[in-house]
Amino acid sequence: AAANAESWGANPSVGFIVGGTSAGGNISAVLAHLARDEGLSPPLTGQHLIIPAVLPASVVPEKYKEFYLSYEQNRDAPALPVAAVDMFMRGYNPDDNDSVLYAVFNHPKGHEGLPPALFQIDGLDPLRDEGLIYEQVLKECGIKTKSYVYPGLPHGHFAFFPFLKSSDKFRVEQVEGMGWLLGKEPDFSKVVTSAKAAAV
Repeated sequence: AAANAESWGANPSVGFIVGGTSAGGNISAVLAHLARDEGLSPPLTGQHLIIPAVLPASVVPEKYKEFYLSYEQNRDAPALPVAAVDMFMRGYNPDDNDSVLYAVFNHPKGHEGLPPALFQIDGLDPLRDEGLIYEQVLKECGIKTKSYVYPGLPHGHFAFFPFLKSSDKFRVEQVEGMGWLLGKEPDFSKVVTSAKAAAV
């Protein structure tokens, strides 16, 4: 993408953001570290981490264990109960000790020098505290962050339940947050943030 941006008429210096949801949030956090460590040119200017998986329960540092509660608190949550997480993990079979290509919370080079990070976190999500703790750690490393939290809502509520008012709110804040990453004010008169019923 960086090498071919000009051929698409894109200008990454205006904004070059990687982002994803859930496992995609993990991939985005990994890519942000790789871009930093490999000297990607042009560099990333932001990362958008939506309900991200960044800290497996088996490798939570001791100092953060008292804050890592959502995996048990939300064990039976709708949309993504822990039984579903465990099923996905058995299929994926990641190495929880790989802190470069998977569990980047424990990255060996730390988090300094990463681009600003935008978080969107669901409150009734087993992954909730991974995002909350990771945002705090990035702040402590001097990384600019912005977060939106949706209390009482399950993992991916905006996709599973698109007609909820809270899903409209998620989409508004997604656009607003991307504006923050790009240093721009979004023109909401040109953006659709409400779910539209599919034509029958």
